[in-house]
Amino acid sequence: MGRAERLAAKAEKRAAKRKRRGGFLAGAIAGAVIGLLLAPKTGKETRAQLFGEGGIGSQVDRLKGAVGAGKDSAADQSEALKRKIEETRERLRRQMDVDGEDAPGDDAPAE
Repeated sequence: MGRAERLAAKAEKRAAKRKRRGGFLAGAIAGAVIGLLLAPKTGKETRAQLFGEGGIGSQVDRLKGAVGAGKDSAADQSEALKRKIEETRERLRRQMDVDGEDAPGDDAPAE
């Protein structure tokens, strides 16, 4: 395949992507318009439901609280893991020191 053919193929792929994006956008807009036209409640009632007590605002607050608790939990677990790693390192160092004392070294008498 020549360079011109590869460039043409890439251009076709880009055009197909743009066409899909345009179709998706048109569908999203059409869905939003139809949803607004066929909504069973008035705009005032819908806004009250969305932004009133128990609506989006309280859900966002609840979600922020959950995320904060998750961050705290992750930080606690991270600290616990760091402590365990350090304890394991110390235990291995002590074990290596003890094993190193038991092994014969250069100071062993030659036969």
